[in-house]
Amino acid sequence: MHRRKAPIMKTEKLLRIAVVLIVVGQLLGTLADSLARTLVEMPAWRHLGPEAWAAFSRSADLGNGEIMYPLAGIGGTVLILAAAIAFRLSPKRAASVAIPLYGAALMAICVMLTTTQAAPIMLSLHRIGNDPATLQQAFESFYRWDSIRAVFGALEGCAEIWALVALLSVTAGTHVPAHENLRSPVKS
Repeated sequence: MHRRKAPIMKTEKLLRIAVVLIVVGQLLGTLADSLARTLVEMPAWRHLGPEAWAAFSRSADLGNGEIMYPLAGIGGTVLILAAAIAFRLSPKRAASVAIPLYGAALMAICVMLTTTQAAPIMLSLHRIGNDPATLQQAFESFYRWDSIRAVFGALEGCAEIWALVALLSVTAGTHVPAHENLRSPVKS
């Protein structure tokens, strides 16, 4: 008997949908994490006071966080920038992918720039002692920069989801219509 190709195509489509759902689920978790500190944790720390925030931060952020946060932050930024560069060098580039992918790269850079303001405040907790007024000032400054960073992080996460969905909707090897293809820097 001769088998029809329709079930194979349907299977490929279902696998692509599964991959999208898994990755989008992971990205949504990351998105929630980026907003959790600003929307959930920092208001609770404001209620508990800067001394409690400083004690926790010294133990968590300046404990295991001193290794994990830079690895995740810098690593994630390098990966999204590498994806944007690889896309830029690709001979076929759909505009539907370019906008969110380049937007995600830009937001990742903004997250890093705001981190250059928030991180020194957090790191200063090692040396500023326990004076309530000094801790309150550090808390407010960190909260401000962390909130700005969270907005950029949330926008980055949304752009990454959009880019992924757009990228997976462009079938590999399919000709991209001229009006959707961006001029490639690589000559064929």
